[in-house]
Amino acid sequence: MIDNSFLSFLFSSIADGGWSGFFLNLALIPALLIGLNFSDKIKNANKELIDANPTSISNPIIFKILGFLFFIFVAINFFSSVSELFRDFLYFEYFFAEQFFSLIMGILIQIFLTIVGFAIANLYFQPEKVNITVDKSSTVAEDLIALLTFGLKVPLALTTMLSQTIILYGVYLLFFALISLYTQGIFAPVLDAVATLMLGAFAPLLFYLLFLFLFPIFNLYLAILHIPKIGKDH
Repeated sequence: MIDNSFLSFLFSSIADGGWSGFFLNLALIPALLIGLNFSDKIKNANKELIDANPTSISNPIIFKILGFLFFIFVAINFFSSVSELFRDFLYFEYFFAEQFFSLIMGILIQIFLTIVGFAIANLYFQPEKVNITVDKSSTVAEDLIALLTFGLKVPLALTTMLSQTIILYGVYLLFFALISLYTQGIFAPVLDAVATLMLGAFAPLLFYLLFLFLFPIFNLYLAILHIPKIGKDH
């Protein structure tokens, strides 16, 4: 015979959210698979997008300063977050496996976020990786646009890392959501976890579209700023 707890686990979504919630969850699964399939193709397109849209800056020192400050911020955030996790863990008088597991998972999440943060900081020290070159003739306004476009190019350059980090976080949420679903019959966290997984799967496409819509605005400003140089170029 089939265990009643298994049947309760299988159909808890129907009991909690009705058939609409059940079918919505089923619809999210193929959507997630489609997102994962397209993400690999979009990752290559993101790299080509960076190569096709160069920007310049008069002096890279501003990137080095910002990179150093961002590195320090990431390091401080890591140690403060980990110390906060330990304080919360030591707050309990008795040892509980659930609190210990949450502590370990919290530390792992902070490690992942710190790795991503250091990867972003590294791009500040190597702006050529996002196709930003040094041009002594660049004006202050062009330097500002280079800094703004840098923020658009970073997600493109780190598409794989950011996408996988979000997906891993979604897996983490899904693990605890399934526990809640099995033990308490709460279905909403499952939808949140699947939505996070979908965000990670479609992240490369979102980064691509964000760049596609915003970069032309900066490009227009660059073209306007380049007008006074046209006569000097000949």
